Amino acid sequence: MIRCTIMTIPLVFLMTAQLYSQEQKSLTQLADEAYARQEYAKAGSLYYRIARNKGSKTAVDQLLKMAHSYQEIGYYKSAADIYQEVTGRPDCPASAYFSYGEVLRQLEQYDAAKKQYALFSTSNADSLKLKDIALVGCDSAAVWSKQGAPIELKPIKELNTYGSDLVSGAVQKGLLVMSNGYRSMALNSGSQSSPAIDKRTEQPYYKAYVYQQYAGDNSNAYLEELVPALLGKYDYHIGPVCLNSTEDTLYATINIQGKGVPVTGKGAVNGIRQLQIYQSVKKNGKWETPVLMPGINVEGYSASHAVLSSDGDVLYFVSDRPGGLGQTDIWYAEKQADGTWGAPVNCGSQVNTVAAETFPTVNEEGILYFSSKGYAGMGGYDIYRVKGAKSTWEVPENMKLPFNSGADDMGLVLKRNGYEGYLASNRPGGMGKDDIYYFSDPNYFSRVNPVPETPVVVDHTTTPVTGGPPNPGGKKHTDEEITDRQKLEELKFLYDYNSASLLTESRRILDQVAAVLKRHPDWKVVILSFADSRGGDQYNTDLSALRCYAVIDYLAGKGVDPKRLYYSNKGERDPVNGCKDGVPCSEEEYKQNRRSELKIKW
Repeated sequence: MIRCTIMTIPLVFLMTAQLYSQEQKSLTQLADEAYARQEYAKAGSLYYRIARNKGSKTAVDQLLKMAHSYQEIGYYKSAADIYQEVTGRPDCPASAYFSYGEVLRQLEQYDAAKKQYALFSTSNADSLKLKDIALVGCDSAAVWSKQGAPIELKPIKELNTYGSDLVSGAVQKGLLVMSNGYRSMALNSGSQSSPAIDKRTEQPYYKAYVYQQYAGDNSNAYLEELVPALLGKYDYHIGPVCLNSTEDTLYATINIQGKGVPVTGKGAVNGIRQLQIYQSVKKNGKWETPVLMPGINVEGYSASHAVLSSDGDVLYFVSDRPGGLGQTDIWYAEKQADGTWGAPVNCGSQVNTVAAETFPTVNEEGILYFSSKGYAGMGGYDIYRVKGAKSTWEVPENMKLPFNSGADDMGLVLKRNGYEGYLASNRPGGMGKDDIYYFSDPNYFSRVNPVPETPVVVDHTTTPVTGGPPNPGGKKHTDEEITDRQKLEELKFLYDYNSASLLTESRRILDQVAAVLKRHPDWKVVILSFADSRGGDQYNTDLSALRCYAVIDYLAGKGVDPKRLYYSNKGERDPVNGCKDGVPCSEEEYKQNRRSELKIKW
């Protein structure tokens, strides 16, 4: 059994192991020390050498450490092979059944995982709770898998490398990314032929980047390091990074610094290098030196993954500090009147579990996204969505397929238009350790939120305003208001066939629309979009929704508050001519029906 397992071990372990052939310490000492330092790639290769030498006489403890090392760096199949060997031994510890179940769930072998979980027994209440959650997760995942995915995730080839690439947020320029795979690329900070390596993974350290003009199919997109003059001086991992809405304040997660600080953090047997959150403010166009955030950072513990609420008054972050409920929890701090941050408060048991929570993001007001291993999920880290704020939350909802898989899924980020988004995952089929995926989903909010709560999205089955707009209290409008309204409602924005991209002429006209709406800040606008008669009814309804979003996204980018913008996607209904199903028409006639219009609500 061991011999078969060894054949599945990646070549990198063989190469790494050779580095230790001349060491005076025993292989067991070297392996145990590397494992204690959480240098899992190194430890895995050393335990592999031990198993190769001892065969079936290899100690169970060493096999378990080898399997856990492979699991930590994403080699689930190799880990599963070893766990299978261990569970067949008479001296198999109870914990091995749970670990085997976990890796089988990461491989999406849910029936097999349930059998292993069932064999696990313990007197520890938290472990029993996790066992019950895992069993429920297996059943739920099997059902979700049969239902299939409503949309498709697409890997972003321009961003994914053979390393680990993750998305952490959106800014005006594009997408915030953290990666260890771009260090050798000739970016604005220069390339590195031999970047420093994290011994725990045998990969370079992370840096923070901006992916410019981040449309899913944008051939002009490009990548640059995020403010290298500010962040380039730090050693070890950098990221994720968060910016406030005006992009003049930056919050960066950075590994604890200092040449005098050992990589092990607390001594030779502790491999944890703690994370800290730094803040930098831009003044007169120049970033000030980042400073550690007092109160947010606690000596001896990590603070990381800072993200702001929609209004910027609440800072959410991840920490393993005392007072938490599990391995890592999500905490929050409130902005004070003087601009400082108050004492951190745990987000509570409705969000945090006895396991690990991480990678919070905020895409909509009053909604938190995060990844967790403590709920019934598909395996690894699953992404959850929960309504609420601070320490008051509803029940978190699993995002299911395609956002979740048996692997680790993290960092769901939506564009402002509400139908395009991104996430990172180490699921099978990717280019590297973690890859970034893109999705376009016109029905996103109607699926995740049956009663829409974001102002940009209204019930698109509702008939929009068609006659004179409501006039509560009999308010009399000026001649300018009446004229402006009439001009806006006469506009039509046309599209190419099977496209939701705004034409150049439409963008020019929308610039004028934005100027009018700024003159009338109390006006609300309904965007009505249509498709021509070609294609199925549902396809055309979805396409018209994308056209609504295109107008909303453009106006929001011009400074129009999205709370003023609503939509109604009409599909192929209400053609302006006789081009209905079965009626042959010219391309120009079809084009007139591919349109967006505006209705003013005052």
